[in-house]
Amino acid sequence: MISNLTDISVYGGIPLPMKNTRAPIKPSAAVENACNSLNIVGSEIRSHLKKEIPAKVLFRQARDVVLLSGPTGTGKEMIANITHRCAKQFLNRTGELIVVNCANLGHGTFESELYGYRKGAFTGADKDFAGLAGRAAGGTLVLDEVQALSSQDQARLLRFVGEREYRSVGDDKTKKSDALIVLSSNRDLRKMVESGEFRRDLLDRATAKIHLPTLWERRQDIGELAQSFAMEAAMDAGASAGEFFGLTRRAKADIETAVIRTKEVSIRRLREIVRNTVFMLAVDALPEAIESEAIAPILEREFNFAQLDREKQDIKELESEFNYLVARTQLIELSKRHDISLQALNKLCNAIQSLLDEMSDQPRSYRNVTERTNRLSKVALWLVSGARTQAEFRKFFGKMAADMPTKSVAHQIYYEVFPRTTPGETQ
Repeated sequence: MISNLTDISVYGGIPLPMKNTRAPIKPSAAVENACNSLNIVGSEIRSHLKKEIPAKVLFRQARDVVLLSGPTGTGKEMIANITHRCAKQFLNRTGELIVVNCANLGHGTFESELYGYRKGAFTGADKDFAGLAGRAAGGTLVLDEVQALSSQDQARLLRFVGEREYRSVGDDKTKKSDALIVLSSNRDLRKMVESGEFRRDLLDRATAKIHLPTLWERRQDIGELAQSFAMEAAMDAGASAGEFFGLTRRAKADIETAVIRTKEVSIRRLREIVRNTVFMLAVDALPEAIESEAIAPILEREFNFAQLDREKQDIKELESEFNYLVARTQLIELSKRHDISLQALNKLCNAIQSLLDEMSDQPRSYRNVTERTNRLSKVALWLVSGARTQAEFRKFFGKMAADMPTKSVAHQIYYEVFPRTTPGETQ
């Protein structure tokens, strides 16, 4: 794989190319090419990947373990494929993409399947087997549903993802892996760590993390995906080019609102719904375009989304946009009148608004708000100072007495920040 290179380095014992390894292409172009080759639809997800893949994979020379997370149906397998293709093009990697479902690596088969085995290592081992890690040399190894591994198998994975070393069953020699390792999961592994279901040391070894947003969080992509699925289904149903134009703008807007309102996460489900709609209409004859009225009963059945919901959503969005424009205009006028930075005013407004939003435990009277604001500023000031004692807090502001808060002020702030006296506190 690297026999044609004259200069190599060693990263954790792994030979790594150092010269002439990158193709003359920008990382964003590599991502764009990979997305085009797989017909990825969605301007938002493409923009997301153009930031994530270069930062988490390409600039790291595919050395760091990647954690690819996102709910079921967000396209993790497709994104892993894109990542692999980007690494091949940008880093001149030549290996293949190996995807293994960890849910199928149980009952004592983990090490033999992943790391391989030598002939005679166990009953039935009638020849040497390189294992999936060996097959992924110079390429990408995706461990899908990594959360399904038992705690014992998670422990067996530690050395492989940490030091890139492994040993085939029945072999006394340690092998190295230069594969791009991708751990994929539809679960929140941090929460699994907290509940004791997943090893923290294994999660910590995945230093490059790519999280895929859910479908409803990708607002701009919803309509684009729906249109793409409609055109795809029409072709499957035998429609000729120029006879069918997909969904009307209103129909796409209805789908978008239904997906966001119900917080639908799965692209797969959206595809199923749109395709079923097209096929049902094709039984009689496909119209030139699918109108809002045609898709309304499907949305009501699948998402419990009625026309009234659509109208309410329209009104809510218009009010929100109007309020934002009014507030923005007011801030601009205030910043000009008082010669204050618009950015500073925005930050102040956001800070106070956050405080008001959290005041569910008491009325929002002027007195309560100002008391909460004053206490918040004191707590923040103490934390910024890093002081452990009142004396350290006073010295944070300077060495001269005139620069320091008085002892009584420091004493008052201390007991506002820390209501209970800490044993051994030095006044």
